[in-house]
Amino acid sequence: MLRTYACHREPWCDKTMSVLQEKQLEACQERLMRCPDVNLFDAATEEEARQLFAFSFYAHEMHGRFPGKEKLQKKVLSFLPYEVCMLSREEDALLKRMLVQDHQVVLSQWQEISAAEALVQRLWCTLKINEDDTATLHLHPSLAQGMMDVLLSDQYARAQQALFSFSATLHSLLYLSGFLHATVPAAHFCNSILDLVAMEHTETFIDRYLRATFDYTQTDSGEMLLLHPGLADPTHLLHGLTGLSPFGVHLTEEMMLGGMNGILPEEVASTETMRGMLVGAIRPEFDEEEALEDLRMMAKQGATLDEMKEVLESMLCVIPTPSMLSALSQLHVQTVRWMGVRSAVLN
Repeated sequence: MLRTYACHREPWCDKTMSVLQEKQLEACQERLMRCPDVNLFDAATEEEARQLFAFSFYAHEMHGRFPGKEKLQKKVLSFLPYEVCMLSREEDALLKRMLVQDHQVVLSQWQEISAAEALVQRLWCTLKINEDDTATLHLHPSLAQGMMDVLLSDQYARAQQALFSFSATLHSLLYLSGFLHATVPAAHFCNSILDLVAMEHTETFIDRYLRATFDYTQTDSGEMLLLHPGLADPTHLLHGLTGLSPFGVHLTEEMMLGGMNGILPEEVASTETMRGMLVGAIRPEFDEEEALEDLRMMAKQGATLDEMKEVLESMLCVIPTPSMLSALSQLHVQTVRWMGVRSAVLN
């Protein structure tokens, strides 16, 4: 999902991982509410089709040149046999639910709205915000049979298996580094999947997959940077790398597995200690696991111990005890920093 705001000047209480995710979902909902509540394959006017195009992936890929409603419909249909193979895990789950539930589904949790937005951007679906603050995603029935045929194909099975490995690797690397330039992993995956699946427009579908699966931002030159969802300020990390001598990083199997699991072996002890301190001490509006992740992600991007203490105090329903503060200090020191961020010993 596109990161549409900058928060480098805000206090840490306003840019923790849980707050960032809430802002992302709110921005996504606002974008969807501005999108016309009509499907491209319904009785959409030419102007409505133009508005749908402007919201879609096609506008970026076609440099904003609207081809007209009829040509856009043909484009969507020609992409369909390949595009179904390259959905994010969340999109894939929503699509299957709609195919067995009369072409519509009420989103059961707001975290699904980013996947719903991607399906709308593919021009397959429309989304309606209901009066009870739920949202209903509708799939156009004329697309359903073609999608079912693809889901039952060997091509789909091979592509999904390759995507699973690709996604796990990228999530691991993002945990280890905080951000990644999208070009290298996208090119690598494009080359590898061509050996498995004969597919047209592979680069386009990989680009859509990355935008639907990961948080990302774009540089001034239009390049895409994939972001860990806890990274509050990618510009700070980029500036931290400026002027560093080139160096090689040897990623061990333990590091890659730790990245996939979202925690490195050397981080486990301090994380478990901090988890124990939070049990029963968190205010009702906070989740214990989210609070723990917020603190860990702060440490990974170089927040000071005083800044982490301030955020911890805002989460607690009790006065922090000496044991809590000791656990926080341990977490601060033992959490591995992202590339370009100084270690806690130097902070």
